[in-house]
Amino acid sequence: MDKYKLWAIALGILMFLLLLVFSSRTRIVKTYNRYMKIDNKHNITGKQLAFFLKEKLNLTNLRFALTQRKLGDAYNYKYTTLILSEAVCNTASLASLTIVAHEMGHACQHKQNSTLFGTTIFMGKLTRLTSVFIIPLLVVGLFFNYIKYPNDQLGYIMVVIAICLFVIQFLSKLLNIPLEYNASRRGLKFLKEYDILSPSEYNKAKKLLSIAAQTYIAGMFDEMFVFRRKRKRR
Repeated sequence: MDKYKLWAIALGILMFLLLLVFSSRTRIVKTYNRYMKIDNKHNITGKQLAFFLKEKLNLTNLRFALTQRKLGDAYNYKYTTLILSEAVCNTASLASLTIVAHEMGHACQHKQNSTLFGTTIFMGKLTRLTSVFIIPLLVVGLFFNYIKYPNDQLGYIMVVIAICLFVIQFLSKLLNIPLEYNASRRGLKFLKEYDILSPSEYNKAKKLLSIAAQTYIAGMFDEMFVFRRKRKRR
């Protein structure tokens, strides 16, 4: 097989993976909407599960807040607050319990001072500070390098610094992926350990979180190439 065929195969695989990742946004919304219509065996709402897990996991400092934004559920580490969308909070559905369990996984990461959680938070703060310099350093550095002003080295150094900052930002976003997977594993453990879901419901919850994990990867690409700087803990 010649190198051109290898390149074609590699490109085809890459395009397939990118299509899979970016299509996950549509699939997560469809799956979420479908599972929001499926009742859970105990007929409990997301709010009820949140209070139940707060007590069971000894999350005494955890507070709750409500948002009207669909799929706006998140854990805010700054205020030790679990933010729930109205639908998840008030609906006794499979999706509600799955989403709450995942976000409670983040709350446990925070309470237990998880190294992964702490490192991700630190890197996020660092890149919010440094990301604003990437484009200016790159543009000015390329210009200075082209005109050789004020010397042959300054422009080159500025470009190298911009690339290094971009790599740091990439690594920061990359850390979010294992963090989210870990929160999902914790959430599924809670659902199984406390017999919240039936076996069939548990498998559906795994599917929902699996599709959600692909959106984290898509989100990383968005933030890297669009340079979004507004970030919250999901």
